Amino acid sequence: MIYDSPSYIYNFALPICPPSSWLHQHYSTELSQEVKIIKGISAGWGTCFRTVLLDEKLLVLACWKDTIAVGLESGPIIILNAITGMQVAILSGHSGWVGCLVFSTDGTSLISGSEDKTIKLWDMQTGGVVRTFHGHTYLVSAVSISADCVTIASGSWDGTICVWDVRTGECNHIIKQENRIKHVCFFPLNPKHLIFISMSISGDEIWQWDISSQQFVLICNGSQIAFSLDGTQFVVCNESLLRF
Repeated sequence: MIYDSPSYIYNFALPICPPSSWLHQHYSTELSQEVKIIKGISAGWGTCFRTVLLDEKLLVLACWKDTIAVGLESGPIIILNAITGMQVAILSGHSGWVGCLVFSTDGTSLISGSEDKTIKLWDMQTGGVVRTFHGHTYLVSAVSISADCVTIASGSWDGTICVWDVRTGECNHIIKQENRIKHVCFFPLNPKHLIFISMSISGDEIWQWDISSQQFVLICNGSQIAFSLDGTQFVVCNESLLRF
């Protein structure tokens, strides 16, 4: 994902950081004024068993089992082994920085979105590009792949969401919005339903879109959304408020 303000640390890191962490101590003022800590947070972080230093700025991460994909500012995607910390591959092909990454549910594919306005589908066994998707007129800010691995959705700062057929590379649907697209994902149990977040002046909005009927439903205002492992529930974050 891509953010145009450093304040995103308040929405993502602070609500879940343990009291003994450096973040909690350093941002104690912000915690007391803006962020409400939910119950159940452990007193400290788990033991860090591996630290990997990169030569340049990373923008996005994606994980699947023991594989970590790192999108870099210069364009390449670094593949790391989470157990050894060793670099196992470099995926080169984007001409701009990589701002969003997601693995397919079976881990055989990686989808990336870039400043170069393209989406790439990578074969994780060979490291090659299976297909490149063109269509956006501005940077790609969000990507998602359906659980059955046959459909990709991409969101852009051009205000559109494209729904792609993995097998043909064709764009089957285009959702046009007035605002930048911040996040897009498929419902885990229904590949015909999409959730996306658009950035507006009044605040981020979370929408549901039915691919079959092409109907929109505004769910609520919110900056982030996450699904449970079984796909039956989701949680929405709107600044300091969490909704289950």
